[in-house]
Amino acid sequence: MATPPETKKPAQTRMPALAALRAFEAAARLGSVRRAAEELHVTPAAVTQQIRALEADLGLAVVQKRGNALELTEAGLRGKDPLINAFRQMQQAVERMRQRKAPRRLRLSVEPAFAVNWLISRLPRYRELPNALDVLLDPTKTVVDLAGNEADLAIRFGRGHYPGLESIDLFEDEILPVCAPDYLKRHPISKPKDLVQHQLLRLDWSSREGLWPDWPAWFEAAGVSDLGSESDRQRDMTFPDSNLLLRAAVGGQGVALGQTSLVKDFIDSKQLVAPISKRLKTGFRYHLVYPLGADQRPEIALFRDWIVGEAHGK
Repeated sequence: MATPPETKKPAQTRMPALAALRAFEAAARLGSVRRAAEELHVTPAAVTQQIRALEADLGLAVVQKRGNALELTEAGLRGKDPLINAFRQMQQAVERMRQRKAPRRLRLSVEPAFAVNWLISRLPRYRELPNALDVLLDPTKTVVDLAGNEADLAIRFGRGHYPGLESIDLFEDEILPVCAPDYLKRHPISKPKDLVQHQLLRLDWSSREGLWPDWPAWFEAAGVSDLGSESDRQRDMTFPDSNLLLRAAVGGQGVALGQTSLVKDFIDSKQLVAPISKRLKTGFRYHLVYPLGADQRPEIALFRDWIVGEAHGK
């Protein structure tokens, strides 16, 4: 019986050494051989050697020197982002393998006022979803390191620039005057100019991303130019936190500029009223952020889809 001719197996694409790819990814991401060496705990010469080995394997250059600056060639630029994402996903995969059990809760970093005045009242609807995990809230104004596994997700308030993270826009915020119903009965307000004579509650805001629009900006938008003397404004009260600001307004201590996202439930429950409907855009938006590729986890995707639906319905 004749032996069938031997079939030649198709050649497989050979991958470059993982160490060489890792050295290039770190240098490309950090823009520096020295910084890549510090991150990888090796010498700069070792990083350079690995990059040269990668170039020899590929048969083309991936970096070029311009003085002390590290620049990527066209081939290097094509590989940069996919490699960054790939190594990040590998890190996440290793972390998941280290877990003895599947995660039973989501850790969510969120600004305290947003957690108290918007999120908590809506979370029961999330918990009713099939396969929903418990949500562990970390109410903090500190920007946590999501890539460092300090939280699974975060809700951030800003202008939307979050390098290295997936960012999902939730909604833009606006501000409008709000006060307690009893306060309005005692101090009627019929037009924007009336507010000049009232005790105004102010938020002491500081941000690297820009200034928060305070009462002068709102008055200007409402067409009010005469804001009275400095002595008239000494009766105003300033608060370092939105929660304190709104509590003072609910307690009848004056009129606050409330964020629409934070005062909606107060208005619906009639704890606050909006005597003047004029709104002013803040220039800031709420975003759900998480590490690139994290939404491949079903629990992350489920929470993302739920909160986007809630936010768009407000």
